[in-house]
Amino acid sequence: MELVGTTALVTGGSKGIGYAEADHLMAHGADVVITSRKQDEITAAAAALTAAHPGRRAIGVAADTGIAEDIRRAYDTAEGELGPVAIVVNNAGNSTLDTITELPESDWDSVVDTHLKGTFLSTKEAIARMKASGTKGAIVNTGSVETFGATRGNAHYTAAKAGVAKFTEVAALEAGRYGIRVNTVSPGAVATPIGEGVVTPEFEAAWHRSFSIDRYGEPADIAKAVVFLASDYAGWITGVNLLVDGGSALRGLPDYVHYLLPDQD
Repeated sequence: MELVGTTALVTGGSKGIGYAEADHLMAHGADVVITSRKQDEITAAAAALTAAHPGRRAIGVAADTGIAEDIRRAYDTAEGELGPVAIVVNNAGNSTLDTITELPESDWDSVVDTHLKGTFLSTKEAIARMKASGTKGAIVNTGSVETFGATRGNAHYTAAKAGVAKFTEVAALEAGRYGIRVNTVSPGAVATPIGEGVVTPEFEAAWHRSFSIDRYGEPADIAKAVVFLASDYAGWITGVNLLVDGGSALRGLPDYVHYLLPDQD
């Protein structure tokens, strides 16, 4: 299995799933630019990745994926330091929990900007640059198991991720003629720092009841799917939404309001 190119860009790459994606891409021969809003975190993550993969480079760029100029700067850095970008993983994410009537407009804007607008801006930049350089690349956008079901308390996140999945389909249609593939990977419940201090024992038990493969996902589970879609093994795959969730969507997802927002139930 060979990657479609040796220069990759991963948004939200300082920790969790994004860090694992960068790590696995580097293990398969890529140099990587990773982004995060926090300069100290992204600098440390890039240094750790470079140290873990002798002969490969990781560069950290502080960027807000919802701001077009930040996205352009990340791509400029990648091209200037590593060469034309052939692999893009749009992973940056955030979330809050509230029922619709309690959800602040600012939270809606923040989540939709990060997930949906950020994916649009990065994909737009990637396709334009790949076309200009003649790069037959692979773009992998990050969806969610939430779009295969519905849970109360997560309307903004679920709407944004559903938008990512449909946006990916249109992008695949438009970019395919240039040899550019665009796909979505939709993680299920994955053990990452974002869940620390939020997941209660009762909520965790509910997730376990939903799993067909009875364990939480690991960031590496998602990273391996990304590497596959960015490789020649997926050379005739575009516009798909690959669910990587241990089978939880088959049984139905736990209700966020019941377990995490009982005062809004």
